[in-house]
Amino acid sequence: MKLIGSSTSPYVRKCRVAVAELCLADEVAYIDAAPASDEIKAVNPVNKVPALVRGNGEALFDSRIILRFLNESVGGPLYPSGHWDVSRRESLAEAAIDSALLLRMETFARPEEFRWDGWIQQQTDRINRVLDALEAEAGALASVDAAAIGIGCMLGYLDFRFADWGWRDGHPNLTKWFQGFNARASMKATVPA
Repeated sequence: MKLIGSSTSPYVRKCRVAVAELCLADEVAYIDAAPASDEIKAVNPVNKVPALVRGNGEALFDSRIILRFLNESVGGPLYPSGHWDVSRRESLAEAAIDSALLLRMETFARPEEFRWDGWIQQQTDRINRVLDALEAEAGALASVDAAAIGIGCMLGYLDFRFADWGWRDGHPNLTKWFQGFNARASMKATVPA
């Protein structure tokens, strides 16, 4: 199998962390490719990263689909029985990642005179609400599952692209959890450059 994506994408990082945690590194080759590159266009009709090209040549896209596939392929622990709390927390992390990427595009890629302050505030508020919700649930993040991977990659992305966010302020439980999770070999090996 081949995992195609950009090393700076939090969605790709989720997949790379899952590959490491599920001990699939020998079975999944990683190809670093930018979004909208020829490698992605060839396998993903929506032209986004990540894409996982399976042995039969078919590609899966969307990090949540890829994590489910990888997990099922080895009977892994990422989606335990009765996984709805895990899936709900995974969705919270996805929403914050979506907003962080939209915020990055609005504040970095769009010329300043065309930036929409209301849009920026909406994305910022959404991320802060997710952080507050996860702070309240940090005690439930005891195992390595799809939610933990998503949350870890989301927080890592905030550190990478928004170092001055200050997300740790007012989130001591989430901060403590992230310190431990971020020390895992899978997270250290996938830090965006």
